[in-house]
Amino acid sequence: MRYIITLSLALFTFGSILAQSPADYTTRSVIDPALAPFYHGVASGDPLSDRVIIWTRITLNPPVSPLTVSWQMATDTLFNNIVQSGTASTDLAKDFTLKVDVTGLQPNSWYYYRFQYDNQKSIIGRTRTLPTGDVDSLRFAVASCQDYQNGFYNAYKHLSKTNDIDAIFFLGDYIYEYAASSSVGRDHEPSNEIITLSDYRTRHSQYKLDPDMRAVHQQYPFIAVWDDHETANDAYTDGAQNHDEATEGPFSERKTYSTQAYSEWMPIRLPEPNNTLKIYRKFKWGNLSDVYFMDTRLFDRSVQVGYLTNVNNAVVQDTSRHMLGWEQFGWFKNQLSASTSQWQIMAQQIMMAPLMFNILGNAFVINGDQWDAYPFERQRIFDFIMNNNIQNFVVLTGDIHSSWANDLPYAGYNASTGANSVGVEFVGTSITSSNALNLPGAFSLIQSINPHIKYADLEAHGYYVLDVNKTRTQGDWYYVSDINTQTATTSCAQAYYVNAGERHLRVGNCVTQVKKYPPLAPTSAPNSGLASEAQNLLVFNAYPNPFLDKVVVQYYLNQGEEIVLSVTDQNGKKVYSSNLGKCTPGLNYAHFDGSQLAKGTYIITLQGRKNYVGKTLLKVE
Repeated sequence: MRYIITLSLALFTFGSILAQSPADYTTRSVIDPALAPFYHGVASGDPLSDRVIIWTRITLNPPVSPLTVSWQMATDTLFNNIVQSGTASTDLAKDFTLKVDVTGLQPNSWYYYRFQYDNQKSIIGRTRTLPTGDVDSLRFAVASCQDYQNGFYNAYKHLSKTNDIDAIFFLGDYIYEYAASSSVGRDHEPSNEIITLSDYRTRHSQYKLDPDMRAVHQQYPFIAVWDDHETANDAYTDGAQNHDEATEGPFSERKTYSTQAYSEWMPIRLPEPNNTLKIYRKFKWGNLSDVYFMDTRLFDRSVQVGYLTNVNNAVVQDTSRHMLGWEQFGWFKNQLSASTSQWQIMAQQIMMAPLMFNILGNAFVINGDQWDAYPFERQRIFDFIMNNNIQNFVVLTGDIHSSWANDLPYAGYNASTGANSVGVEFVGTSITSSNALNLPGAFSLIQSINPHIKYADLEAHGYYVLDVNKTRTQGDWYYVSDINTQTATTSCAQAYYVNAGERHLRVGNCVTQVKKYPPLAPTSAPNSGLASEAQNLLVFNAYPNPFLDKVVVQYYLNQGEEIVLSVTDQNGKKVYSSNLGKCTPGLNYAHFDGSQLAKGTYIITLQGRKNYVGKTLLKVE
């Protein structure tokens, strides 16, 4: 029998940590003792006109459950003008993550916030609320697909310092579920493919510890939706390509674990507080724009077809198949009908414009995971927009690890004039996730078959900035020069826009931002004077718990030293002992086989020169 543990000792894992000092970011994420006990930094998200979610994770050794953390929100970085404050509690059941929905704020305002436990403070975060009434302009960075193993977050390093956007839209694949396999020294933690709640929590922890990830969350509010890899590759409502129920258990359990961890570790406000499976929601920027964040993955998507599937395939032609499902589709239609904003922006995961391929006169769906394989629901959306004369429809997309600028063709579409386009689509490339090789002539071939596609880049990494005002909405694609090292430059490569009242794209010039933004939050670590007091054995983790046989132990050392692992029973009798030898600074592993132990409770201990840590383990049959 396989045990899936939801409240295991793995809650204290910090992910992949090999560097020996807080300044050494040459390989993987590090624990900075000066950030204790808020090692994962802070984040904010889902802003409204009078409120915003603020987030942190507190890690104590030994843990305290439950515990209470205080927080403050101010209009200045010195916290001379505190506008809201309070306390909030967290515990083991929440993985010691903490979210506060701070209310009573002013619209269109920037704020600074921080958390405190005893005399230790978090870094200061910066966030903002949404405007109301007449709004002139907005700027958002749109990002997706950040496989930790595939490279460094240089795009986020650039974004965290630019100070020229209002928020970040994240369109999915925040984490990846795959087992450890990195060519740049950033192996996943845990090293296995993640399946259990403990696994998903550990993987989120690792991603949040990346210094550039932490920095960008510190400076801007995120509005995020998941894609497939937050659960498993090519996920749909009741399964996934990368899930085998025979060996990995029911997909419904895996989906429950992944969405619970997502809710805990992301600064998201659930539309239904106790329903972690429902995340589609709307955000309103005054009279300028409504943005609808959709779920094209887990909520009610039908199973995909394969690659290069004939469009006349019976499954593709099944009118009952859907990407959104009737409930979400009905909500979307009602929101569009009721909106009084100028721009209607649909933020979602999967490329909506057709991307077809012809073989001997037959049309084929290139990617059965995209909207092409769900043509009837896409047509229902297009029909509703055109039949109801909904203007200024813009789709934002991630997922495909490449950049595209598309018209959305309707019956009678004219590629030369843009006539009979439903709207436009801006598709962003990946932050780091692997993409296609841009073979010579690839775009020309694609465009010859799909003339509504106006631009594509198949190999660059980065993000795009969506610049919205009353006359046009523009996408500017920013690419980083390298993701394999941490030395990179970032520049704007291409721009396309759609005029208000039109439905097709035009070539533009990258926007030079002159809008005044408030100062970035200070990046200095708040507890540097306390760092010398940190124990050498900073983190301890053992899993699975309960266990049947083998137990994996993880521990973090600030300095190298000799470590002894011991296991005792409830009566204090030592039943196992192993000298692990001189262990290196950073994250270390050990194993012991408890298969011969009797059912019951045990204490596992790691002993160093000056201190030790211990945890309770439960042996089951």
